[in-house]
Amino acid sequence: MHCSYGQRRQNKSRLSPEVITQTIKDLSFLGTKAAYISGGGEPTTLSKWHDYAQMMLDSQMEVALITNSVAIKPEHYKLLRQFNYIAVSVYSTKEEQYKAIVGANHFEGQFSLPKKLKDQDSKLIVGARCVINGINYQEIFNTYKKAMEEGFDYIIFIPAVDYEKRSIDLSEEQKQSVLEQIENGLSHINPATTNLINVKNNGVGHYGSTYLPKLQKSVLCNAIAMRSNVFINYDGEVYLCQPLIGNKEYSLGNLNEHRFLDLWNAKRHREVIAKLHEKFAKGACENCRAISYNVAIDRLLQGDKPAIIPSDNFL
Repeated sequence: MHCSYGQRRQNKSRLSPEVITQTIKDLSFLGTKAAYISGGGEPTTLSKWHDYAQMMLDSQMEVALITNSVAIKPEHYKLLRQFNYIAVSVYSTKEEQYKAIVGANHFEGQFSLPKKLKDQDSKLIVGARCVINGINYQEIFNTYKKAMEEGFDYIIFIPAVDYEKRSIDLSEEQKQSVLEQIENGLSHINPATTNLINVKNNGVGHYGSTYLPKLQKSVLCNAIAMRSNVFINYDGEVYLCQPLIGNKEYSLGNLNEHRFLDLWNAKRHREVIAKLHEKFAKGACENCRAISYNVAIDRLLQGDKPAIIPSDNFL
């Protein structure tokens, strides 16, 4: 009910095995260091997802997975132990809330993956992600406690993001309730295992658009300027900025029509970068984790000492 890809996922497209394997080869050729397999749906329901993951591992990429864990089977465990991290979507410790959010009957399995995967020989990090929505917003600390008891390394809480303007974000009253819960429960959490302090400091928002007054040196998005990441959508469109996935005005092109190798560093790529820098300079970016990154970089550009740059696992 809170999925930020609700409307963007309606056409049910899938990339062909040929496009996926060629794209992995292109990413490897370009020296890609890491990749994560994620949604717009549950990625482990895609046929051969484990083969594609193995291809990336064989190409010396670090690999991560964002999953609800429902379709993960014992024959996948050996592969998953080679990953850098796995982030499991969890929803609530109350079964009726789980069913209301997800519309499915896999309540018992949502917290079970760490004990199945973690062993002494693996450096795998297994974390949890919980989207705070209008159903589970009063279950934050029960969910945190359950995640710690079941062996998760961390749990991040993400306020529901209304990318598609469907009114799925929290009401002001619900946000106030979340703030009060965090304030009253801070002594019961380990800040190294959750981002709840960040949630509080952001006013139970996401990454706000009021970043311009905080910047003195930056006139462009440093994350985009670095060309450090890219998002390949299920329909083949290629984007540089997660909140803009689905907005073809910002697409580099489609992998069903062009190889990734031909899209990267092409004229269209440079044009999209320029448009994104213009958007950033106007203060028009929102719901983007790169905003926090840019604020930190700006402090460095201002000459701040490294000691006061935030060393935050959940930046």
